[in-house]
Amino acid sequence: MTTHQPQPPRWLYQAQDAQGRPTEGFVHAQTAEEAMQAIAALQQPPLTQVQLHTSGLYARAMTEMADDALGTLDVKALRQLARDQIEAQENPGLWTTLRQLLRNNRTWLLVCAALVALAVWRQWSPWVQGILVLVMLAPLGVFAYMHQFQRTYQQMLHAHATGDLPRLDVLAQRLARAAERHAFLRQPAWDAAVRMAWFEARAEGVDAAILRLRIHPMRPADEGEFLSRIYTLPLATGDHAGFTARLRDLMAQRPGEPILQLDLALGEARAGHTDEAQRLVDTLQPAMLPPHGQAFIDWVRGMIALRDPARAGEAASHLGKACEQFLELVRKAPGAWPSLAVCTCDYALALAWSGRAAMARTVFSTVQPVARHHAEPERLALLERELRLRG
Repeated sequence: MTTHQPQPPRWLYQAQDAQGRPTEGFVHAQTAEEAMQAIAALQQPPLTQVQLHTSGLYARAMTEMADDALGTLDVKALRQLARDQIEAQENPGLWTTLRQLLRNNRTWLLVCAALVALAVWRQWSPWVQGILVLVMLAPLGVFAYMHQFQRTYQQMLHAHATGDLPRLDVLAQRLARAAERHAFLRQPAWDAAVRMAWFEARAEGVDAAILRLRIHPMRPADEGEFLSRIYTLPLATGDHAGFTARLRDLMAQRPGEPILQLDLALGEARAGHTDEAQRLVDTLQPAMLPPHGQAFIDWVRGMIALRDPARAGEAASHLGKACEQFLELVRKAPGAWPSLAVCTCDYALALAWSGRAAMARTVFSTVQPVARHHAEPERLALLERELRLRG
């Protein structure tokens, strides 16, 4: 008796074809390397300027969420979904989503509008006219219903960034209740629970926070998926050894995952293990990283340089580039605010050590409300002490 093996998750990509035209789509793969190989085999001559828009940590979860929300999609529908997802990443917001809704339902809307016009012209029963109008507006009703969940999720990200724990708790519970009705909300609800665990780890310890996550109803069944979300929790207490140990355990289960290698490089650099951090970042393949990967590479290089106060100017150059990229990213993905805040603290320290204390105070002040909830307490204390000493 044969058992059915689940299909690998989908990876979203963007590229150029042989004529230089932009194209996008999905390939099925388990790892970033397999995804790049699958994209290379799609056509001859192969696509160029390939950019993955999926992280291996979230590929399966995002695939399941889309399938739960949209059902089984044919090739044409998947191609349109790829275009919509890339457009939403580049120009997120209500109007982009609404424009996509109108575009994808234009045939339905035109047919219904024609029927409404016919009903008015032929003076059909007001009941019939009303029903036709309601049928025409059904996609907008679905949009309004779905948008409330998106708005709740965005509010949750803001509460997490600003450390508004009561608000974060309320929104996390709201998403969890909604996920009991709608399977496609399990991933956002789980994400909210993990973000809540960050503050629980700070207050009660990492082990207590992880224990709560293990019994959370939205916890993924796969242990690897679970580990991929909890390995960063030791950083809430400044425990770099715990972070790297959990991350290396995860990498043993997912060898060749570039986003994990980049995270480990950053962790080693922040812990002062510059040789290992340099080795890890030098062996990375940037093409296999999501679009924001370069910001983390610059962050790692900045932290390696910052280990030597004499290279503070070089560190400030790398970290300034990283902050610029994170600043652009948070306009599209507010979940990146903690990364921006922590990176900016490192940038401010490099500026202070390179004799630009006034500029350091200015950049630090822009992220201080977020940094005090997400930066390592010891690092934050070091930065504040350096700024005081430099008047």
